[in-house]
Amino acid sequence: MLLLWVLVFLTFSAPVIVNPLIAILEDPYLKGPACPAGSHIIVLGGGVDSRVIDASEFGRMGNATLTRATAAARMALAEPGTRVIVAGGAVGKVAEAEVMDAYLQRLGVAGQRLVRETDSATTRENALNVAVLLQNESIEGPVRLISSAMHMPRALLSFRRVLADTDIQVCPVSVDIQALKDVPWYAVMPQTTAIMRSEMLLHEAVALLLYRFKGWL
Repeated sequence: MLLLWVLVFLTFSAPVIVNPLIAILEDPYLKGPACPAGSHIIVLGGGVDSRVIDASEFGRMGNATLTRATAAARMALAEPGTRVIVAGGAVGKVAEAEVMDAYLQRLGVAGQRLVRETDSATTRENALNVAVLLQNESIEGPVRLISSAMHMPRALLSFRRVLADTDIQVCPVSVDIQALKDVPWYAVMPQTTAIMRSEMLLHEAVALLLYRFKGWL
């Protein structure tokens, strides 16, 4: 048993093994042409510290949330007519969407362009709740969905499933890419970063299986 645990540890701490496995999830939504412009952007929260007590505490955003929100701000500032839906509920007192809203405004995105979805706790709920908000919006062109590359398969399929009976097209914008390319074959020594990425990969793989089992994708 000890030998088995050692083998598992060595396998999922080796960059040369972990990075290609992550790329299996990430790469399909990184290829192809960029999304055409549209009237709306959706950005999904990727975690905010539960100790946050004020939406202006941007340092409480997780790396995934910060990366996603920054990408949304960059896109929104380049397209002044675009509306941005920030989606993510609260673990503590302040919702992810509230923190992202405040952050986007700090970066120069006008508050009247922002729509907050603050009640969701899962990707499935993100899709369901945002779909309700979109019913009150005038949609032109594809709706661009911003999330981490590793999360994008589950996020995109969830949104497309929920919006399947509408005319709304969802186009993926993947950020926060985790897989490193061209990892040398000799990168087999354990690394803490590889272990962290393995944990993220395991979480996403299990979630994908669960969502498929429940018929949500």
